[in-house]
Amino acid sequence: MITRTNGLLAGVVSLILGAAAHGVAGGFVPDIGQLLILGAIAAGVGTIRSAQKTDSPLAIAAVLVAGQAASHGVLTVIGAHAGHHQVHTAAMLGWHVAAVPAAAVLLCAAAWLLRLVCAQVQLVVAPRYRRIRPAAAARVASLVDVPHHLTPRLSVGMRAPPVAG
Repeated sequence: MITRTNGLLAGVVSLILGAAAHGVAGGFVPDIGQLLILGAIAAGVGTIRSAQKTDSPLAIAAVLVAGQAASHGVLTVIGAHAGHHQVHTAAMLGWHVAAVPAAAVLLCAAAWLLRLVCAQVQLVVAPRYRRIRPAAAARVASLVDVPHHLTPRLSVGMRAPPVAG
């Protein structure tokens, strides 16, 4: 659950940063088709983040840098084909670069809080489901105790034709 949540958060942050950094720097606001493409990039970022086994800021930043580069590249290409002229490419790249460390710190803090909350929930919930049976009540099941339909079926089986009545 923790890895999926970390992946989901990374994907959402990548989508928001990709669109926001592009719009803040003077670019166009993406329409629904472009947001779907950014959503696909964010899904890729989330998948990669959920596959990571570490919560180091460098690993998170590497995934976010890849997501921001892909988002910027796609929005720049789509913007050029859609007739949006981009004059502020350096400012846009600067916003993308500035957003990555802030997002990496935010995602590290979220991963830490998520681990903390899951550990506390596990402390509260886990003892409720543990049942300690007394040793006298434990018994070994024999083949007689097992219903017939649960016994293992052998591949040999019956070799005679069925009894005609």
